[in-house]
Amino acid sequence: MSWKNINFHERIKKILQKTILEKKIPSAYLFWGIEGVGKSAIAIEFAKTLNCIHPIIKEDTINSCNECRSCKQFENLSHPNLTLVFSLPPGKGADSSDNSLAKLSDEQIDLIKEQLVAKAHNIYHKISIPNATQIKINSIREIKRNLSLTSNIPGWRVAIILNAEEMTTEAANAFLKTLEEPHERITIILITSKKEMLLPTIISRCQQIYFEPIPENQLAEYLIKEYSISHAEAKIIANFSQGSILTAKEFIDSNIAEIRNSIVELLRIALKNSYRFELSEKIEELIGTKNKLNVETHLRLLQNWFRDCFIMLKTNNSDKIINLDLQDRIRKFIELFPNANYQSIINEIENSIYKIRRNVNLQLIAYSLFLKIRLNLLDK
Repeated sequence: MSWKNINFHERIKKILQKTILEKKIPSAYLFWGIEGVGKSAIAIEFAKTLNCIHPIIKEDTINSCNECRSCKQFENLSHPNLTLVFSLPPGKGADSSDNSLAKLSDEQIDLIKEQLVAKAHNIYHKISIPNATQIKINSIREIKRNLSLTSNIPGWRVAIILNAEEMTTEAANAFLKTLEEPHERITIILITSKKEMLLPTIISRCQQIYFEPIPENQLAEYLIKEYSISHAEAKIIANFSQGSILTAKEFIDSNIAEIRNSIVELLRIALKNSYRFELSEKIEELIGTKNKLNVETHLRLLQNWFRDCFIMLKTNNSDKIINLDLQDRIRKFIELFPNANYQSIINEIENSIYKIRRNVNLQLIAYSLFLKIRLNLLDK
């Protein structure tokens, strides 16, 4: 991995390279932005470049060589100058004076190792460990203790705290003291998608770098390249992912094309002459898992369908539609319903999604929505 192999965020990469070249590296950074945009990937590459034995410097850029012993260790996330901190599951009978890994089971330790291997293999991988919801004070004490010790290893020590908002109150207060005592050739990088949950006093002591959501067209290109999916599917997923690589990966794993087809089929059933029993049956299937996110995903896909209908009706141009592979079906649909108020239907779907988030009965929301869509289309 090197800067050129990290996708997106060119502005941020230039800023960080400049700080290395000018030797003006802060003692603490705060990388913030929505989840899954590559904050930890850039943090690790920053640490790798700082420690590279033979960095490649050209004009205003500096890259790790990827060949030296230091770079090889970073590729495995095993460099002694790199510390990754993240939430851990509670150890049985552990207290705040124990080592952070103390009293964890062998199974838990193995899982943590597996997650680190997965992160090394795919720098965009999100470390996920069952029952790990807090960064506790013993993890922060270990950072403070390790950073205060003199190191014989050349380079720059970097501690990266993933999901920093998960620090407990005690951990956050202890961490604040660490920030108040900066050490030479040491940088701490906090990573969060929920900056508002951090102590203002912690934020004020960090140099902040905001990571913007990844532009939809760039994310689509990345998905096509990395996952060999079609342009049409990539466009749908990129639209849904709201600029997050992690969310996009989840949609690929969940087969979003199949979900879209099922919701369009549900629409077809709702428009049949005899529809009530079959519609009720299909809605029961949709909400059967009581997974609100799954229902919301279905409705977002339906909303995109009507959005495409609206665009095609107004412009007769398919360049800006999301469901590129269904444009023939969309054209036929608007030929059948040329007078429908598509904007009103889109708003009804948005209202239904709002109700889902307000915990209104899922069956009531879904059935009411399809009745409104039916009335809007067939009563015109």
